[in-house]
Amino acid sequence: MTRPVFLVGSVPYEPEETFERCGSSLGNLIRRLPDGEKHGWLPAEGFTRTEGLEPGRGESISGPPFWNTVRIKAGVKPEDIRFEHLFYSSHAVSSYEIFQRLRAGGKIAAGVRFQISIPTPFTSLITFDWDQLRAIWPVYERALFREIDQILAAIPHDDLAISWDVCEFVMALVHKQAPEKYTLEELGSAVARCIDQVPKGVETGCHFCYGGYNSNGLPDDPRQRRLDDTRLFVKFGTYVFAKVHRPVSWLHLPVPQSHDDDAFFAPLTDLNLGQTELYLGLVYLDDGIEASKRKIAAASRYVGSFGVATACGMGNPANRVSIERMPELIHYHRSVAELA
Repeated sequence: MTRPVFLVGSVPYEPEETFERCGSSLGNLIRRLPDGEKHGWLPAEGFTRTEGLEPGRGESISGPPFWNTVRIKAGVKPEDIRFEHLFYSSHAVSSYEIFQRLRAGGKIAAGVRFQISIPTPFTSLITFDWDQLRAIWPVYERALFREIDQILAAIPHDDLAISWDVCEFVMALVHKQAPEKYTLEELGSAVARCIDQVPKGVETGCHFCYGGYNSNGLPDDPRQRRLDDTRLFVKFGTYVFAKVHRPVSWLHLPVPQSHDDDAFFAPLTDLNLGQTELYLGLVYLDDGIEASKRKIAAASRYVGSFGVATACGMGNPANRVSIERMPELIHYHRSVAELA
């Protein structure tokens, strides 16, 4: 028996190399294959090219100071902003052509779907100053959903999987000094809208993410609350499951590297997954097999069936894996999957 593997997203290669490396190393262990996100993850460049926006104050919802933010120019109404330079659909179409060719040539296993990883609208708006986030949120959400519609029109539904990257935890629910308050219900309903935007013939699921805590076991920022177990994930996921009107294909939860304890995994007993696949982000290249075994053993006491993944995107600096070691990390997924 082996466990399935989920690839969260970023790999620091061009799409063709990402497909070839991951396809050859992981074969039929993967059910979906992303293109590596070499084009970028957030639409920050598109924001800088959008008419009606200007450089911001560096005051992100994740806690100022922040890297380059944007804001609405004085005198411009949010509803007049047109986000016409998002890149998700154009890159998806380009990468899918490569994906098809390689799969036809046997370099990607038959039946593997093409995966697109997209941050939710709220997550994307980390690049806006926090005082304008609520005003621009519905405008950007509509624009992103138009982008999704373009992808759905261009790629066969039975060959497509859309992964929503959900970072709402660190920005709004975990941060001690978040300048604006958001509720779990408000954020959970927004994630449900993203899932429901995808028709049932297309697979869709969520990567739950909470920043540097994904890997380190401790917040990088002292303003961020420590999470010692999976209770918030379970509560948030349960709310989303109750709000959606279609199946959720998978749910990915990060496991901080320091956690192989029962207390961290115990709340998973309250997570009613139904047909949803669960993936635990416990793959760390520097763990070694024995540490990976301990994590799997602890999780197995509280949830029956799950696949494995990294805690965050493979190219994320939090994983502390250089590009030279990336092939090793890709193959290590197989080593952990075969521990079952």
